[in-house]
Amino acid sequence: MSEEKKIPPEEIPQKQQAETTISSAEPITKVEQSEIPPSSGTEQQQTTNLASEASAKEGNQQQTEDMEVHHHTHPAHGKKNWKAYFWEFLMLFLAVFCGFLAEYQLEHKIEKERAKKYMYDMVENLKYDTIRYNRNLINNEAIGKQLDSFRAEISQGVKGMIDGNRLYDLWWKCKNFNSVVFNRTAITQLKNSGNFRLITNNVLSSSISDYYERKIAACEQAEETLGRSNERLKISSTRFFYYEPFDHLLSTETTFNEPIPDSIIARNKKRLSDNPPLTLLNTNPSDLKLLYNDIGMKEEAMKVYNAFLRWARATAIALMQEIDNEYHFKK
Repeated sequence: MSEEKKIPPEEIPQKQQAETTISSAEPITKVEQSEIPPSSGTEQQQTTNLASEASAKEGNQQQTEDMEVHHHTHPAHGKKNWKAYFWEFLMLFLAVFCGFLAEYQLEHKIEKERAKKYMYDMVENLKYDTIRYNRNLINNEAIGKQLDSFRAEISQGVKGMIDGNRLYDLWWKCKNFNSVVFNRTAITQLKNSGNFRLITNNVLSSSISDYYERKIAACEQAEETLGRSNERLKISSTRFFYYEPFDHLLSTETTFNEPIPDSIIARNKKRLSDNPPLTLLNTNPSDLKLLYNDIGMKEEAMKVYNAFLRWARATAIALMQEIDNEYHFKK
């Protein structure tokens, strides 16, 4: 009998089933209980373990594939390309630039309002100067006429025809003159604060400088010349006129913006019309000629000063109009 016939018949199916399970390339995903022979408990347990391991391996492989897919979908954090850096830089630049523009616009608006306030104050100063021009020109022109009459009376005195009361009256009226005190508040603030640069209109800034640095300076220089002539006339007049008839004028204190009491004016007129008339301390023709010269020098200086005042007044009026055209102040 051959060796194949010596194998027991119950062992042949078990050997074939084991070889079939080991040689199978596909994993066992599901094992039915009815396919396992009831007589083989150990082989059934092994088959169950193999199926569990195959199922776990398949699950781990699927999870690994899912993780790989998720990994490739989103790029890793911290890695940026040049476009991302460019957009971040652009947004930051725009934010800073817009902030700078807003601040510049606000500062420009504030400076514009500040310049307008300075110009408004300057117009008020110019209005004050114009009023002073008008008042002082009226008074100085009247004094100039009195000086002309004073020279004429001295000329008559040189010829021996002396009218004492008339000479005393003219001497009293020609002792002084009126000068303009300019209001420089706005221009002083502009220069001291360094805000003169706020006047962006070059023509207007030149006109302002011309008025304050040329016109007013010329007026003040002419005033100094007139002041020296006036002082010289006062000194020379003390050699001819005696103050004692006018002591009543010293009985009251001098006050500004208040008229001389009528009683004093009336007394002064009465004294200048006394008879016999008032007399001069010196009637020497040669000395009277020197007095004549001093009167003439003051009259000339007065006319020059008045001419500068009229010149500056016209400039102030034109400057007010120029400022108003630039800033449009409400009337």
